[in-house]
Amino acid sequence: MLGKLAVRNTKRSLKDYLIYLITITISFSLMLAFNLVVSSGEVAKLSSGMGSFKNVLAFINVVIIFVICFLINYTTRFMLEKRSRELGTYMLLGIRKKDIARLLVLENILLGAFAFALAIPAGFVFSQFVSLVIVRLLGVPKVIFISVNLVSIGLLAVYFLAIYALVLLNLLRRIRKMTVHDFLYFEKQNEKKMFHSSRRRNYIFAVSAVIGAASLLLWHSRCSFEKINEQSTLTCFMISMILLIISIYGISATCADLLLSVLLKSKKMKYRKDNMFVARGFASKVRTMSFTFGTLSVLILLSLLCLNFSGINKGVYRTSIELNAPYDVEVSDWSRPFDDFNEYIRVIDEDYTIRETLEYSVYRETEHQIQDYYDVQFYPYDPVMKLSDYNKCLKLRNMDTIELKADEYFLVTDRQLLYKVEDNSAIKSIRFSGSELHLKGIDTKSFWYRINNCGRFMVIVPDESVKGLEILERHLLVDTKEDTNAELREKIVTKLGHLLTETDEDGEVHNEQYRVNVRGVAVEEQNTMTAMMAGLCLYIAFILISAVGTILAVQSLSDAAKYRYRYRTLQRLGVNDKALFATIRKQLWILFGVPVVYSVFSAFCMLTSVNHVYQLMLEGRFTYLIYFAGSLAIFFLIYGIYWAAAYTGFKRTISEER
Repeated sequence: MLGKLAVRNTKRSLKDYLIYLITITISFSLMLAFNLVVSSGEVAKLSSGMGSFKNVLAFINVVIIFVICFLINYTTRFMLEKRSRELGTYMLLGIRKKDIARLLVLENILLGAFAFALAIPAGFVFSQFVSLVIVRLLGVPKVIFISVNLVSIGLLAVYFLAIYALVLLNLLRRIRKMTVHDFLYFEKQNEKKMFHSSRRRNYIFAVSAVIGAASLLLWHSRCSFEKINEQSTLTCFMISMILLIISIYGISATCADLLLSVLLKSKKMKYRKDNMFVARGFASKVRTMSFTFGTLSVLILLSLLCLNFSGINKGVYRTSIELNAPYDVEVSDWSRPFDDFNEYIRVIDEDYTIRETLEYSVYRETEHQIQDYYDVQFYPYDPVMKLSDYNKCLKLRNMDTIELKADEYFLVTDRQLLYKVEDNSAIKSIRFSGSELHLKGIDTKSFWYRINNCGRFMVIVPDESVKGLEILERHLLVDTKEDTNAELREKIVTKLGHLLTETDEDGEVHNEQYRVNVRGVAVEEQNTMTAMMAGLCLYIAFILISAVGTILAVQSLSDAAKYRYRYRTLQRLGVNDKALFATIRKQLWILFGVPVVYSVFSAFCMLTSVNHVYQLMLEGRFTYLIYFAGSLAIFFLIYGIYWAAAYTGFKRTISEER
């Protein structure tokens, strides 16, 4: 009998909690889709970085499991509340609490199994879209078909069992503590006022606001080139996030009561239209949902940060390529004697059309130590390049050349390290090979990480000034007509491995493959990173937003069924449908809007701070605002779908009582 009853109740739940079912199904299907993609052998061959994609995804799935657990646990609580009188009646009829618990467990398993069954074909379809996105981002001119494999489905089954084991154990614990009275009156429990003292409420709100401001200031203080690489920065970021979360929970617990108090003090505002009805309903809801609202705000904040990080990561794509590999092929050599670059050119020429080659030398100057400002421990001298070589490098990149007088020098450095020498009067004039040189300017656009071995800066001087200086390094730059790829680097390393090894004084052989840099490899790695970050961040953001939207939608639909009498009272007082639905919309705007406000504000402040580090790698100083606006658009698009579904269900529930 319990089995038939469980099946009947599950069918009824499919109608009542359709939004919840859809969200769970999509969540499981996305988990399966990403697992199918990372387990595909053809996808793994696209890039060497796809291996780390699988490891990162495993960690992310653990986080997603807890988010889904929170969602399912919250929904089962509403199911229990809605059916409390039914379950209490079962106990009065002689059904044991153990059997009732078994009934609820069976219902939830059936509902979850239905979502799991739907997730398998949906996940297979989603995996094709994920594969298409990855292929496009990697620039691969082919389509990869993702096939279904039992390992990924089995892994999804493990996730499913882990989630429902945690949720159902918590459900059983809650039922075990309930009595017949608790079941019969669970739905009728009065809301408890959290703060009986307005002074205490105001104090907690003020302290929470101060903590929030302090956390954002701490975050901002570490977002600079001077401090971003310090070991203490990560600790400060973690402390900042913890303080911000505490602030979110504190404000979520007090804002409703505070807003209601402000409204009640103003008679003009209090008695205007339906303000009193809406405010009372919202305040009573948040007083019993303060912890939940805090959790939802945290989830919204994390989703916005993921969306923004995905956008910024794509925004720095071109800059990252130019910093890592602005030339098609680069070969560095600091051995003694220097190798002949002709062998490298010969290997490259076998598969590519070489348009131009350039060799330049890096000299060392020990008289003046600009490197002291960079803290380059293994470089106790200044790396120097003569002007003619530097201008040839610029021409190869289609950049404007520079001119220097006999008593001038030019400094090329990383834009992230510009603060170390910018406005530094100590380097305005330097002693160089017995003469004095004056700084003409500093450039960051032409810098790339492999410009020399130290990868921090380069001193550009007139050709005459390098006479008598020791050659420190030799570099080869090759410009090819065709786009290079990772296979070229493997070919160079394989055929010229004897040139890329060095034996030290102890007879130990060191492999120096890093001396060869191919643009195609950097493009592939950056494409892989972009695909990973964009895909995973969007994956996390969608799950988090969907969880928040589902909880608020289920909450609102539960309220519609629980407080029908309130709306019937409004109708009896003469409120027409148009005004009634306007009131419902206002309630839902407030219910969905309140968790968003503080999260959006915090995300904007945090992104603005992070922009101090990223702005030099983006197209402009305020480019981050475009990504922030795009993130908000994606967020509100998904969030708005849940609001619309909640509003439609709310109206239907109210209309059924007429």
